[in-house]
Parts: sequence; C-alpha cells; structure tokens
Amino acid sequence: MTGIVDTVKGLVRGSSDVLTKIEALEDAAEAGKGRLDQVVLSEAEQIVDRAGQRLRMSGDLTVVALAGATGSGKSSLFNALTGLDLAAIGTRRPTSSMPLACVWGEEPAGEVLNWLGIPRRHQVQHRSSLEEAQSEDLDGLVLLDLPDHDSTEVEHRLIVDRLVELVDLLIWVVDPQKYADAALHNRYIKPFASHSSVMVFALNHIDKLTEEQRKSCLTDLDRLLKSDGLKNPTVVGTSAVSGDGLAEMRGLLVKRVSNKRAARERLAADVDRVADRMASQCGTAKTPEIAKSDVTELVDALSDASGVPVVVDAVRRSYLQRARAATGWPVTKWLGRFRPDPLRRLHLDGGARQQGKAARKSASNEVSIARSSLPAATPVQRARMDTAVRTITNKAAEGLSRPWADSVRSAVRKREESLGDELDQAVARTDLGATSTPGWWGAARFLQWLLFLVALGGAVWLAVLAVFGYLQLEDPPLPRWNGIPYATLMLIGGVVIGVLVSLACRLFATNGANRRARLVARALRAELEKVADSHVVDPARTELDAYTVCRDKLAVARR
Repeated sequence: MTGIVDTVKGLVRGSSDVLTKIEALEDAAEAGKGRLDQVVLSEAEQIVDRAGQRLRMSGDLTVVALAGATGSGKSSLFNALTGLDLAAIGTRRPTSSMPLACVWGEEPAGEVLNWLGIPRRHQVQHRSSLEEAQSEDLDGLVLLDLPDHDSTEVEHRLIVDRLVELVDLLIWVVDPQKYADAALHNRYIKPFASHSSVMVFALNHIDKLTEEQRKSCLTDLDRLLKSDGLKNPTVVGTSAVSGDGLAEMRGLLVKRVSNKRAARERLAADVDRVADRMASQCGTAKTPEIAKSDVTELVDALSDASGVPVVVDAVRRSYLQRARAATGWPVTKWLGRFRPDPLRRLHLDGGARQQGKAARKSASNEVSIARSSLPAATPVQRARMDTAVRTITNKAAEGLSRPWADSVRSAVRKREESLGDELDQAVARTDLGATSTPGWWGAARFLQWLLFLVALGGAVWLAVLAVFGYLQLEDPPLPRWNGIPYATLMLIGGVVIGVLVSLACRLFATNGANRRARLVARALRAELEKVADSHVVDPARTELDAYTVCRDKLAVARR
C-alpha cells in the first residue's frame, strides 16, 4: 500500500489535511506491521487504498446514501427528494435488491458509480422537481437509495455493509417504532461513532405523531445516539407524505454539496476510526532508552562468558614464549619447543587462522571460521550474561503496550539464540597477533647467533690449544689483550653477553607481551560490542524506533 497517497497528491485541491492524515496512517500501519493486530492493520490498509481510489475521482461529487430498515420509508423519502416516482420505473428496479442512484448536474459520475458497484440500469440522471435555482444548488449530488439493512436476503445486507463503508454521507432513515432497534445501533451506529459529522438521522413518518410525541421521539433518539458515542448527532424529523422536514433535509444536502468537503470529511472520519483502534493497541508512552551502563554491563558479561580473560592471558604467554624462542640463547632456547603454545591449545594460533582463510576461499566467499577450544561458560557466567540481556530487554519494554513489549522481547529472543556461537566466532575472528613478529626479534636473533658463534669460535680455539698441549707440540702464537688470550675473551664474552642479551630481551618481551595483551583485549571488546549491538541492542532499538514512528504517526492521523 506504500505510495498510494503520493499518487494522488496534486490531484485533489484543498485536501492537504486529509492527505496528511492518510499518509500518517499509512506510515503507522507500516511501522506496526508484524507487531499490532493484523485485523486492524488490514483495515488501515483498506482505508488507505480506498482513500487513494476515492481521491483520484471527482472531488466535485458528493455521494449521499439513504439507508434504513424495512418500512422506514427511505424509498418514499428518496422519491420526495428527487421528485421521481420510483413506481413509474419499476421495470428498471423491480426489487430493492440493488441500490438506485440519482445524479444531479452534468458532472460525469460514471467512474464513482462504477467504483460503488451500481449498475448503469440503476443510475438516473435527473433534475428534481424543486425550483431551478434550488436544483442547481444540488449539482454534484449523487443520492443513493440502499436496500434494507435488515433484509432477510443476505445479499442485500452485504450490499449495505459495503456501501456504508464507501459513501461520503449517510442518512439513516428510521421510524418512530423502530428507531431504537438494537441491530441498527450495534451493527452500524456504535462502530461508526467517530463518523458523527458524516451521518444524519431522519426520524420519518412524523406526520403520524402528535407534536408532543414528535418532541419526545426526537429527544429520545438524540439521547440514544449520544449514548452510542456520537458527539453532536444531526437529527431531523421528516415525512414524505406531509413534507415535514424536507426543506431542512434539502438544506443540509445543499450545504454538504456546496462546500464539497463531504468526501474528505468521510475519509478523515475513517482514518480517525482505525487510528483510534490502532492507538489503543500502540499506546502513547514515551519511548524507553537503553542506558549505556546497561550495555557496558552486557559487554562485561559477554567478555566473562566468552573467556576473554583466558584469551588475553594466552596471548600474553604466547608472545613471551615466542619471544624467548626467537631471542633466547641458542644453546638453551630449544628447550622451549617442548612447551605447547597457549594459543595453539585454544585453536587460536596462526595456523588455524590460515586454515580458516583457505576454507573461506574454497567456499566461494562463504565465511568459515574455525571454532575455538575455549572452556564453556560456567553457570555463574551464563547467569550473569542472561541477567544483563534481560535487564536491557525489560528496560526497553518498560511502559510500552503489550504488543510492543512482546515485540521487543521476541526480537531480542530470536537473536539471543545464536549468541553463544557468535561469541565464539567473535573471538576466533579477532586478530590476536599470533603470527606477527616484531622487528627487534630479528635483530636480537642475529646478535644472539653472532655472540654464539664468537663463543663457539673461542671454545674451538681453546680446544685446539688443548690438543697441541696434549700432543706436546709447540703452542702457536696466541694473541692477548692485557695478558688475556683472545680465545678466552671470545668464549667468556660471547656467553656472558649472550646471557645478558637474553635477560634484556626478556624485559622487552614482557613489556611487549603486556602491550599486545592490552591491544587484543581492546580488539576483543570491540568485537563483543558488535555482538551485543547486533544480538541485543539493535533488535531492541529497531522495535523502539518502529514504535516511535507508529505512535507519532498515529498522533498525526488522529488530529
């Protein structure tokens, strides 16, 4: 139904108010789709569609229907208002199964009558027996005589029910004996109480009443209509026999036809009616806000439940282990190979990440992230996470009407079901720096191997001297520094400086590990904030945004 109002903008003059109301109702129904009662939403869609059709047609025509029960005298009143003798055209309308239409003036009414579903053989183009000046005042009037609304024929009642929804002005013709008929009041008047401005009530056959009885019946009918919810009902006493009230009825018709507002007033009344029903479901409460503190608590709970502290500690220990393996003393660093990498044990090492990339390529851009081996959340951690989710959901639904509160909870519940898997994937897809190597590691490694080779060279040199001494050979010339052989300086210096470099590298590695842990902690929290938004906060805010639109648009539609 979206866009129906746009197609009639500019086609109807002087109807900006009703267009605004219809457009607002259309937007409210769209926002309430899937949240409010579908029956009411369907009614709103029908009204918007019907309004679009009616506004596309001539705004110079005013469609008025005479409706009433069997014996109310509406056909006689129709005769009196049109100046036609229906008995004379009985071949054209042998029964009252179809409505009869009489059109005043030269304005083409075919499109409107086709929309109303009135066959051409039941359409009459005729001027009334009034004076010419009075007749001209009714140019643009389309007067319908409807079947009896209490007919035993179901088809007749269905015709009345359909046209009651479409005409611009309804004249309910009642008689002194049946004006309090429960069927009329419960089926047509009470449900359309908001349509008081587009309904007129003709108490017919008043020629059969005394003056006192007339006043009593008119007063009682007015009371009944007000008790039905009509604010200012228009009641006219009429008689097709004596002509009582006909001048007043014609005056009402002339006024409605001349101001050419009946169609817009009817549409506005239709909008008010369904907007009131929607508003009773939607409510007018202030839109709740989701507090930042509650979101922070949720992220903290997700962090705890997803094992972020474990991951951050593993990142720190993995960095230290790899740093020692890269910068340690070559003679002893091989011992570290027997220690399993903390990230590899959690399936968060670089090898798993590379496998994940290969899997993504082979699956035609389908994301395939390896699951981690993080420990499952404890009951306490799960309870904290559930409490944080429930807190946000309850506060987002606080004060809302039942449909919107249920909608908020349902939207979060649907996304919450996959929260556990998403937390695991959020950790797995975060770059933990498991394969990154700081530049200083290479320099330290080069220096350590250089020192190792120097120490090894000194050891080999001393070993050669020992062999010469053992074989009782003359020692080769041995360079010295301050009396200490270079070979000894090389051996001792290489070992001592290598150990000192290892200790210095450990200090740098500790600082680097702590820094890497902090960076990873921030990256993981950022991922968990995205998960919190996508699975809890955003679904709730989407429903709250829809509620705000629905509430505000209904306020415009009901103005």
